[in-house]
Amino acid sequence: MKKTQPQKLQKTMLTMVRIVALPLGLALSITSVHAFEPFQANYSFNIAGLLHGTATRTLTVQDNIWSYSFKANVASLATASEFSHFRIKDSKKNDNLSPRIESLDHSYNFKFLTNKKKNSFKIDWDNKVVNSLNQKGNNTYPAQVGMLDMLDLELQVREDIKHKRLQPSYLLADDKGISKISFVHEGEEKVTTDAGTYDTVRIRLVQENQKRKTYFWLAPKLDYLPVKVRQDDGNLSYVLNLTSYKSNAK
Repeated sequence: MKKTQPQKLQKTMLTMVRIVALPLGLALSITSVHAFEPFQANYSFNIAGLLHGTATRTLTVQDNIWSYSFKANVASLATASEFSHFRIKDSKKNDNLSPRIESLDHSYNFKFLTNKKKNSFKIDWDNKVVNSLNQKGNNTYPAQVGMLDMLDLELQVREDIKHKRLQPSYLLADDKGISKISFVHEGEEKVTTDAGTYDTVRIRLVQENQKRKTYFWLAPKLDYLPVKVRQDDGNLSYVLNLTSYKSNAK
């Protein structure tokens, strides 16, 4: 069945929001124990230079449990939100590895006009099982050490880049199961955003669709905060830029 124009736009919006959700993030603190600190980061993005939107990331911590949220809005067409909780598993003093993030739960909500999509999952680490829920019902699958939800994956990749230990692949978890995802370091580049001009490290998301190219520009000056994201998908492209950042560390 041929897709209608609204259906095509909805698919485009959903893809955009999922990719936007991956790279936005926090500024890492060199002096903090885990290189994480509470923050709020704001971004603007546009799709094909026609549709414009804003996104906000917020990271908080209480009793050693971290909460990470993402909210995006495109005019009156679409909204999206994601929430996750995680804890940090410290590496041993002698293994010279980055601290490891352990995802605990994740929820996702997306609305395009009158169409809605939502899902969630929670990891039971004691029993090594994932309990998930989506519009088709409940599901369970085995938990794997190292699995991360979409939000936590961003934080782990940045932590690994900071320690010069970008992994060959990562385990990305969602409500359906676990898949592998990887990135390629592509060099350095100067980037100008609404928040300023930065020297950056550029990485690329490896994807099966060869026509789709997704790039992230990370600023060492901001401890590898993503200051720009661009995805080219055939004739369609979108660009995301940092507009402001505020540390909420005490």
